[in-house]
Amino acid sequence: MGKTYYCDYCDRSFKDDVEARKKHLSSLQHAKNRANHYSVFKDPETILREEHTKTPCKRYMTVGDCAFGLGCRYSHYTPHMIWKLQQLVAMKNFKSLTVQPKGGWPSSGDIIKEYFENVLDLSGTEEHNYPVWSIPPRLANYPYLPPSLQPVTSDKLIDCNFSKWG
Repeated sequence: MGKTYYCDYCDRSFKDDVEARKKHLSSLQHAKNRANHYSVFKDPETILREEHTKTPCKRYMTVGDCAFGLGCRYSHYTPHMIWKLQQLVAMKNFKSLTVQPKGGWPSSGDIIKEYFENVLDLSGTEEHNYPVWSIPPRLANYPYLPPSLQPVTSDKLIDCNFSKWG
């Protein structure tokens, strides 16, 4: 038995020779199946643009089924679905319009260092130099403390490896 070629779009197999494959790949059914497959991956803007040019499918809106399926030239989207698409497009456009700071967003390491090193003085008159984290005096003489009992510093938080904690 010779080799067979399987087409994922059409869900069929046939003899694998150049002429048969060329004939299949140029067929209308294959092109339609391929277009239906990739239509699932369209972005909301493209779908919305295409659906605004179409009129609603009367049979699909009344019966809920259309003989043409994905090949129908009329729109199978309800007004609620169109509204949801508009919301998705608006959210996507809003996210792309957000302005970033000139130097870029600070990294998480910078934020952690700033939090631990720049302690705010809320009293306004007195200066307090309290350590952010201190180790209890009873534990200061133990050389091998587990990480959960060791004092926290900004360097330890940035370079920590939580998977070794056990």
